[in-house]
Amino acid sequence: MLLNILSSEMHKEKLDLPFELDPAFLTSHQVVAVLTGGTEAKFVHLVEEGLIDLHHPVYLMVSGHSNSLAASLEILSYIRQHNGVGKVMMSAEDTEIPEVVKTAELTAAPTEALLHHDKPLRLGVVGKPSDWLISSGVDYKEVLRRMNIELVDIDIEEVKSIGIVHPGMPGAEAIYQRLKEIVTKNNLQGITLRCFDLLTTVKNTGCIALSKLNDEGIPAACEGDIPTLLTMMLCKKITGEPCFQVNPARIQANGEMLFAHCTLPLKMTEKHEFTTHFESGIGVAIHGDLPTGDYTLVKMSGDMQRLLAVDVELERCQFEANLCRTQVWIKANPLVSQYFLTAPIHNHHILIRGHHASEFRK
Repeated sequence: MLLNILSSEMHKEKLDLPFELDPAFLTSHQVVAVLTGGTEAKFVHLVEEGLIDLHHPVYLMVSGHSNSLAASLEILSYIRQHNGVGKVMMSAEDTEIPEVVKTAELTAAPTEALLHHDKPLRLGVVGKPSDWLISSGVDYKEVLRRMNIELVDIDIEEVKSIGIVHPGMPGAEAIYQRLKEIVTKNNLQGITLRCFDLLTTVKNTGCIALSKLNDEGIPAACEGDIPTLLTMMLCKKITGEPCFQVNPARIQANGEMLFAHCTLPLKMTEKHEFTTHFESGIGVAIHGDLPTGDYTLVKMSGDMQRLLAVDVELERCQFEANLCRTQVWIKANPLVSQYFLTAPIHNHHILIRGHHASEFRK
């Protein structure tokens, strides 16, 4: 088939294919070049138009920048939810799908007992999940039954109504104050925000607001991502540690992985500085350096049937302009790399201080 190339309107620069493939492979396989974030819905359109057949393996070519990998993992999770198989291709050699990791049984397990508390926790969903979270839906009634958590929908207009704010820190603080009001008014214990809607309306970002809420012990997730917020609540219950919601950016076969995002709790950083939001170049985002050492990588699926919890080591921090602002390299068992390339649980994952994988397995 012909190579399908997906890129977002947010990225105006020239986008080259990350590597070349044998023409014979292209003509005999389904290959999609996912060059930027925000392209997941375009993949769904290809499926709905019959240009991609999920009855046959799908290969996703990625680059190491512009949230290409993050988008590919959400697409791959969608493929698996629809009983297909696929693989993220980091190089021209990634042409085989290993049988042993197709179901990710080596790194993910069903959840049994989840959260236990006397009365339901209330979590706010401010705006619907971002359009690109094509595999990250949840059943509100099942979340209440399994986790004793009530999900409360809140109109994004409650945040947008503050109007256009200062493009710098005063505007970011105004968004924080509005979210704090929403948390108090609705008696919420956590919140997720459809934050990209703010870029074109209030002309700033939710990065500072979510950072401050997390620092205050109120789990707060980006992009209206409900499974990530539920994972944060699980992490808080089990470890009490603040959470860093991350996008995978680069995956290497030896288990080294680069993760990035534009917000994180400042309590997790050794030092930090404020910069602009990556995709939009506006508002206030955070570039933070985290201490090296022991961490745990965690993610629970939206249907609460799979849980990844693995001990990892944070090796170093870096900064590149073509990625989300806080960027960390971690090292894990190479099987974790295969999990990401063939059977990830959605896109966003959670990074917390300390080794806690055994506590999650209990």
